Amino acid sequence: MPIDLLLRHADLADGTGSPLRRADLAVEGDRITAIEAPGAIDPGRAALVIDAEGRLVTPGFIDPHTHYDGQATWDDRLAPSCEHGVSTVVMGNCGVGFAPVRASDRAVLIDLMEGVEDIPGSALHDGIRWAWEGFPEYLDALDRMPRSLDVAAQLPHGALRTFALGAGADPNAPASAEQIRTMAALAREAAEAGAIAFSSNRIALHTSTSGEAVPGTFAETREIAAILHGLREGGCSLFQVVPAGLMGEDPDGFRREVELYRTLSLETGCTIVFTIAQNNVQPGLWREIFARADAANAEGARLVPMTINRPGGLLLSWDTFHPFSDRKSYVEVADRPLAERVALLRDPSRRARIVSEPIETPMFEHAHRIITSSLGSTYLPTTPSLAEPDPAASLAARQRKTNATADEVVYDALCDAAEAMGGSGFLHVYMGNYAEGSLDVVHEMISRPGTLVGGGDGGAHVTVICDASYPTYMLEHWVRERTRGPRIPIETAIRKLTRDPAELYGFCDRGIIEVGRRADLNVIDRERIGLEAPRIEHDLPSGAPRLLQGAHGFEATIVAGAVTSREGRDTGARPGRLARR
Repeated sequence: MPIDLLLRHADLADGTGSPLRRADLAVEGDRITAIEAPGAIDPGRAALVIDAEGRLVTPGFIDPHTHYDGQATWDDRLAPSCEHGVSTVVMGNCGVGFAPVRASDRAVLIDLMEGVEDIPGSALHDGIRWAWEGFPEYLDALDRMPRSLDVAAQLPHGALRTFALGAGADPNAPASAEQIRTMAALAREAAEAGAIAFSSNRIALHTSTSGEAVPGTFAETREIAAILHGLREGGCSLFQVVPAGLMGEDPDGFRREVELYRTLSLETGCTIVFTIAQNNVQPGLWREIFARADAANAEGARLVPMTINRPGGLLLSWDTFHPFSDRKSYVEVADRPLAERVALLRDPSRRARIVSEPIETPMFEHAHRIITSSLGSTYLPTTPSLAEPDPAASLAARQRKTNATADEVVYDALCDAAEAMGGSGFLHVYMGNYAEGSLDVVHEMISRPGTLVGGGDGGAHVTVICDASYPTYMLEHWVRERTRGPRIPIETAIRKLTRDPAELYGFCDRGIIEVGRRADLNVIDRERIGLEAPRIEHDLPSGAPRLLQGAHGFEATIVAGAVTSREGRDTGARPGRLARR
């Protein structure tokens, strides 16, 4: 009997955490139909044969924390995720998204997404193909568009609350009993249509470009509980949330958040996924939060901490984001080509003016504070072992040698970075998971049972981060390259990227390699797998810039049985659809 695709002599990392095993793997349509001993399947039966001798074959990776909610309506590839072996992305995180929505509130939700997730409003205005009001209609619109990978959507609190409270209402005022009943009914409707979770945002600093906190930030327990009950009535029981105090600005607030999640989980029976990282302000707080979550789980709650597997932070450059953007003497030269601009910025008199001029906008004031207080975890692109650099190579060490001010050190480093790596270098500011100058804390976090790996924010913060590349980072750094501490076994690493998120989000047809499962697969050269340098592309609908980061070593990515990329090159296949709960 003919088969569509045969992977021969593969080293299978099947996603379960079991030891690698050699096998041939047959695919018919979108399903795995046979896993046999090497050589047992006749290659003459296959329409396409991929020789996987010496290659790692894994399930497709599942990214549980992205923000492609708008991009997914116009972009059929979803870079950067598609460049890193990802076959399924979860959108609608952090309480922001675009459904449900009345036509009169579309601009409000764009303003919110731009402010919270740093996606240019111009790109969203130009790119989103509005074809819905209710959340079920949004899912249907997503389902109609073929793409290179599958998307799954969560119901966002910000959009839900804006819709339920109606025009002219204070989006963060306490909700009435009737408004809460409306939100619960809409949550049930969304779950019945295929929403895979409800999401919310509790960080007061996360605001729209108009300065409005995400609707739901200050929601009362009764409101959230009612929504979760509605969700459960619709057949869904997962709540994703970004907690107050995450960045260390309010440790007591973070402690109260975990108690809230315990209460909600015990009352509603829902699993609650919350973001956590080691921050630079309270570097030991994460251990206490994990301990509180463990104690809640021992009582019967189900709290799941999620953290990124790499230092989280910012990429700074003169061409994207930097803390001098609104200084008068910088604005005078901002439109010059980079090489010419850097030459002008090297002029001592202009340098002196820029570093002494006042900051004009609150956003840059906040960014300036973060960046200048993070010199101990900021590195040039030429720093050795940049995946886990030695603090002796940080800008703080440079400052100690030069006695320069923090502004002067960052300014000079931006100029150095601009001239490095063929003119495409970025300063790396590690604001999370690197307060102690190593990734030992991250190893401890992601090695704990129950910790979810995620938080790459694919599609968001498009001019300052590109952490959606974290699956490649996992294989390059944690599995193969790390020298400053223990590595992660390859079987564990693959399980963290596949089965664990699949089980949590209810993707019962994927996440492991097994006969009858979807043929979402990667063929990987373990010796070559690695990250490429970040790059700037002006490919958003408005022509606005964004950061992308590619990878090498993915010999093939297969989604629903179709090869979507070979050696990093798009094949044009678009088998991806909406993954409903």
